[in-house]
Amino acid sequence: MSLRVGEILAAIDRRAPFSSAAEWDAVGLQIGDPEREVSAMAVVHELTGRILDGILSSGAELVVTYHPLLFRPLSSVTAVPGAEGRVLALAEGRVAVISVHTNWDAAPGGSSDSLAAALEIQDSEGFAASMTGGGDEVWFGRCGAFDGSVGDLADLVQARLGVRPRLSGPLDRVVRRVAVLPGSGGSQVAEAVSAGVDAYVTGDVSHHEARRAADSGMVVVDAGHAPTERPGVRALYDLVSGIADVPVELVGGDDNPWGL
Repeated sequence: MSLRVGEILAAIDRRAPFSSAAEWDAVGLQIGDPEREVSAMAVVHELTGRILDGILSSGAELVVTYHPLLFRPLSSVTAVPGAEGRVLALAEGRVAVISVHTNWDAAPGGSSDSLAAALEIQDSEGFAASMTGGGDEVWFGRCGAFDGSVGDLADLVQARLGVRPRLSGPLDRVVRRVAVLPGSGGSQVAEAVSAGVDAYVTGDVSHHEARRAADSGMVVVDAGHAPTERPGVRALYDLVSGIADVPVELVGGDDNPWGL
């Protein structure tokens, strides 16, 4: 059963309301006609140039992407490297684009819950609150119980996320409570410290943020931006696959710029 782009957009909105995205975020339908019927879809982490080639050759008429393609206003849409050229290629190919991001982080079963589950964190609850565009407070991360050491947590990160993380503490330190935030969570180090966790798993942590965590007695487990989002992208693929009875392809992994 084929559905229109707008119907797929509405189905995603019911599961992860776009209104729950952070006020600074860009989510929803970014390219395409809501009335167009879709017979094949793709899910991607981010629409890079390499991923775009795979989309255009796959026959997908709709792409659901975790990272927004259009995040800042464009002054032109021309055949150049970067977002401008990708927007042009997708529009010329009549490929619609729906972006989910922080609304999927916040959603039950979304990116944050998926990361917590992958790292065997139990009884997780909301962590790292932010405001939505409607003025509501939403939790974009999770924290919960963990039974093990820093070394055990690092081993799980490597096994489940495919990367050996940077650590700001000794491997034998006991960990009883862990916070997680997919993507770039350095600016939430203070919140993690305030939450009383023993370790904080995220990406893009700066030297000074790691120093602040170490001085507070909390271990930072920096697994990188894209790797911490991998469980959430797989969960997004499962969501999109269940919306309509049409082929859905997970294209290209996460095309991490660091090659991890």
